[in-house]
Amino acid sequence: MATDYETIRVELTGDGIAHIVLNRPRVLNAINTTLMGEVTGVVSALQHDPAVRCFVLSGEGRAFSAGFDLKESAAVGQRTIADWRRVLEADFDFIMQFWDCPKPTISAIHGHCIGGGLELAIACDIAIAAEDAIFGEPEVRFGSGIVALVLPWMIGPKHAKDMLLTGNDRVGARRAAEIGLVTETVPAGEHVARALGKAREIVAAAPLSVELTKRAINRSFDLRGMRSALLAAVETDIFIEAAGGTERSEFNRIRAENGLKAAIEWRNSR
Repeated sequence: MATDYETIRVELTGDGIAHIVLNRPRVLNAINTTLMGEVTGVVSALQHDPAVRCFVLSGEGRAFSAGFDLKESAAVGQRTIADWRRVLEADFDFIMQFWDCPKPTISAIHGHCIGGGLELAIACDIAIAAEDAIFGEPEVRFGSGIVALVLPWMIGPKHAKDMLLTGNDRVGARRAAEIGLVTETVPAGEHVARALGKAREIVAAAPLSVELTKRAINRSFDLRGMRSALLAAVETDIFIEAAGGTERSEFNRIRAENGLKAAIEWRNSR
């Protein structure tokens, strides 16, 4: 496993915890290809290491993550359906590796946790949110789709539709806890300490029992059709992204002419 990274930090605590820190603070830890590769490399290397018994995921700077990197996506230009399938399946696998990981995973969330960042956070087994955390999925407001449609399985269809069909990206931490989006909230600045403390509680338990219990819980979701539904949602997202639409065209035009900030301001003003 590499020790020098461009977009993340990895801290092995010595007591069975691997702490992965998303480290692109200037862009609110937007998820780009490099970050995906580095995180996946760490998880792949450590998930079967008996010395590591729990993962904690957090973000450096002012936010957990603002989602997938729109600038990187724009730089690619026009994509075919085959291109979108390759990209979105990779995005899906990146998010779901925290759900599928045999070791428990905990997200420590602060600041913005938006779009793909939200999906990444709730794909973890436990989600600890600071009181300053802000959640949302704004995709429908600029003609995009959801990569990993985990949200309805976590908070139920009514709350999920309320968030996803409006593109609400201003859900506070207290509301997130009320609807089951996060496990608990803590005072601002204490989210990482609380997540590490929770990880130590897990590490103190019998490792085989923990691993098999997580597997059993996830299997119960599979039996209810979660995996099939998520894969079907990826197919829907491929169609949405390839279809484009007037909102997407206008968003992309403003982004090309005036920059991403202007495009987001246009989206938020609608």
